[in-house]
Amino acid sequence: MILKHFSTKMLAAFLAVVMTISACAVFGASAAETDPAEVAATEAVQTIGADPTEAPAEDPTTANTEAVNVGKVKNIVKDSFESDAIKLNWDPVEGADGYYIYLCNADEGEAFKKIAETTENTYTATGLIHTTQYHFQIAAFVNKDGEIYEGEPTVKLTATQPGPVTGMTKWRSSTVLEMEWDRNPKATGYRIYRKEGSSAEVVYKTVYGNTNTTFSDTAVKQGTTYKYRVKSFRELYNTSYSSMEPGVETFIAGLCGPNYTITSRCQRINLTWKKNPYATHYEVYYSTSPDNSKFVKLFTTPRLYYNTTKLTVGKKYYFRVRPIYVKGNTTITGTSNKKNATVVKTAYGRSTGNTYIEISIDQQHMWYYKNGKQVATTEVVTGNKGTSDTPKGYFSVLNKTRNTYLSGAGYSSFVNYWIAFKGNSYGIHDASWRSAYGNPHYMGNGSHGCVNTPKAQVAQIYNNASIGTPVIIY
Repeated sequence: MILKHFSTKMLAAFLAVVMTISACAVFGASAAETDPAEVAATEAVQTIGADPTEAPAEDPTTANTEAVNVGKVKNIVKDSFESDAIKLNWDPVEGADGYYIYLCNADEGEAFKKIAETTENTYTATGLIHTTQYHFQIAAFVNKDGEIYEGEPTVKLTATQPGPVTGMTKWRSSTVLEMEWDRNPKATGYRIYRKEGSSAEVVYKTVYGNTNTTFSDTAVKQGTTYKYRVKSFRELYNTSYSSMEPGVETFIAGLCGPNYTITSRCQRINLTWKKNPYATHYEVYYSTSPDNSKFVKLFTTPRLYYNTTKLTVGKKYYFRVRPIYVKGNTTITGTSNKKNATVVKTAYGRSTGNTYIEISIDQQHMWYYKNGKQVATTEVVTGNKGTSDTPKGYFSVLNKTRNTYLSGAGYSSFVNYWIAFKGNSYGIHDASWRSAYGNPHYMGNGSHGCVNTPKAQVAQIYNNASIGTPVIIY
């Protein structure tokens, strides 16, 4: 019994020692094999889990990462028809604080770049190039707690309208109406609109390809007014972008340049033409170069002639005579023919000096120059055309007489001033029986061959011209 009791007590002591040693051994192994960081984490989790009423600590790596959904822009529409600007509208995006606008010039192959920010669902890009395709990207954005969240962009492919058609020029206005304009290198083609007389305007022809910049119309009637408008267009994205400002030309079929004569005598150039049945006036242009762009307008006249002032002897001058129709506020121009002449000082191969009398039968006009200065200029009536024509050539003053009678077969007329230049049959004199001078009286109501002149003007010539003064008639 004693031994048994001892054994039981000893066994209990022995087991206590063994358990103590085992516990120490296990603790030592854990400390040696576990990462201190993992231990700390485990402790933290254990500590957090120890009190279920305590809120979890916030992880800084997951702060403000709540998803922000930014809607996509829809239904972008171009709402302008300008050659240097594009206005866009789109549906508002719910919750958006604004929109970013990106742009690129697609013709130049540019990359998108941000050009604007707006809070409105509309934007106008300005300073653009005409007839050019532009691509836009528009993205909505949201500002949340100072952070910007940008949505997926929407692309809009569009273009500016072509610019005005420029350089409109008439080349023919007879039985064929022909015009030309400047080329638009980006255009797909041109549309030509025509209005005949008072009829409605129609799209008359569409020309594809931008290298063809001329148009001829043969289906015209003489004397009829035709108005043409030319617009360039560019076709892109199933849309035809057309110029809003057309080139405009108005013709009267048959209002074409007259076939005029051009001569030089006495250091001047004389132009004479026949009447155009549709013209009310004529414009005279000149240049010292054949280049059409160098011509300058000299004069507008209802007459059928024009004479320059004295020009440089030996120099060549170029001229154009263009008929025009003027009525009220309406002016319609015709086309012109280009001719030239070299200035000479002589007449009929002879020198005139600086003092002479010059008479144009076609123009029914007379000039008197004394010492290089014009002393008198006047309209006249020469011999009846076809029956008693005034002679042409180089003559001179033979004699001068005051207050005399001119007699011939069936007539005797008193004149105050008589200046003979060819025998006693042809001269310059006043004609009190006439009330008008100039064209076209000599065609059917001309003189017997003399040069009928208003009294005041013939008196001026009579008092200044001496015997022997050259008289040039052409």
